Amino acid sequence: MRLTQPEIIQILRKRAGLNQAELGSRAFNTTFDSGRTKIKNIELGIQKPTDEDLGRMAECLDVPVEQLQLQPEGEYPSSGGAKNGIIISQKIIDLFPDLSEYLIMLEKAARIDDVDLIEYLSERISAILKEGPATGSTSSNQKHASTEGRYDRD
Repeated sequence: MRLTQPEIIQILRKRAGLNQAELGSRAFNTTFDSGRTKIKNIELGIQKPTDEDLGRMAECLDVPVEQLQLQPEGEYPSSGGAKNGIIISQKIIDLFPDLSEYLIMLEKAARIDDVDLIEYLSERISAILKEGPATGSTSSNQKHASTEGRYDRD
């Protein structure tokens, strides 16, 4: 799975605590409205940022410009160009219904080197795995669906 450039920019902008208008006006030295429109168009994929745009946004987001640039398939700056991560079989994912969503988020967090998010997601994945596989039957020692759709032990 690969993040698109607009997704990368949006995630890093949100992580920096900036809205579209703030990032746009700072990066491009414009009004809030004009800056918001440009960032909105970039995040929607309507407008492709120039190398100069990427440099300005990276400076405002306090990240290396390489984080905003698309990498060739399978190459990640933080992994030294490793092409494969951990492969989890579909059989395992089927046993743990909530696992797939967290694995997708973990892959995205790893792509942008968000250590706090990686740590949080790792803890959630660990908790899911500790609960054990989902089963169709219920007993006093097995899982019951809570009102939030999560599984809790008795």
